[in-house]
Amino acid sequence: MLQRQGPSPLYYETGPRNPPTLWVEPGETFEVASHMSRGPDLSLVPPDLREEWLSHEPYAVERGNPSSGAIWVRGAEPGMAVEVAIEALELAPVGYTMFTGDNLLFPSTPVTTSKLCAARVVPIRDGHVIWNERLAIPVQPMVGMVGVAPAHESQSNLRVGEWGGNMDVQEVAPGASVRLAVNVPGALLHIGDVHALQGDGEIGGSAIETSGVIRLRVELMDRPDEMTWPRIITPERIMAVASARPAEVALRIAAGELMRWLHADYGIEPQEALLLLSQVLEARATQVVNPTITYVAGVRHEILRRL
Repeated sequence: MLQRQGPSPLYYETGPRNPPTLWVEPGETFEVASHMSRGPDLSLVPPDLREEWLSHEPYAVERGNPSSGAIWVRGAEPGMAVEVAIEALELAPVGYTMFTGDNLLFPSTPVTTSKLCAARVVPIRDGHVIWNERLAIPVQPMVGMVGVAPAHESQSNLRVGEWGGNMDVQEVAPGASVRLAVNVPGALLHIGDVHALQGDGEIGGSAIETSGVIRLRVELMDRPDEMTWPRIITPERIMAVASARPAEVALRIAAGELMRWLHADYGIEPQEALLLLSQVLEARATQVVNPTITYVAGVRHEILRRL
């Protein structure tokens, strides 16, 4: 039987002093039950969804982006890296999206002040987000927040940094792995912010936020000397993550991380890597509404196999 952690206790910061609630071995598969962020007022929830909505205790959350954790990975020490594999993700049957009028991209409500346009609670069924009676959108389940404890101070779960955090990368989904540099003994893994669906940039400030059960496996390795920021490996590509403001700084950091990765693992000189990535780089901002903008920079395995 798999170990399971969560959804409580909930953490709103990722930090070295958060007490661990689960201890796992390298190579072990385990589960984390996540809690959705605090949603809209009950008056905005359709009557036929209220029972299911309330069963997920959306108002037990103090503020946005709660994470489950802290998960102690036995044997993890500074100087190592932890690879977190997302094996499966089961979504709750209800979710929501909400615009509160205070994000950094749209500091005021665009076009309308209608409450019905500011929040929407939706059913999630048969692999689709049921937007309305005419529009059902296929789900793309993902984990928005994956991080390890920074070395010295706690960081808000709204932030992104070298420790990971609220990256909101759609590729952090079943079949993908996230590599993070270990900063403290045990790594203290935090995970949460499950989305059923998210567009690039998450421009309204939220995706289809929901609860979920995430099946994970962790492995340990030596941290590559050139690795500073998180890395993502999917069946299609390798990706480097960075977060900063303005956006071009985030892109520069992510692309630089990717170039160093190509040099270390594939023997490509930095100058050639820059020339190659000028042709085949896949990059985008995954979120633009947090304190910093998150960029991913990736290249497909089919390119790398031919080098």
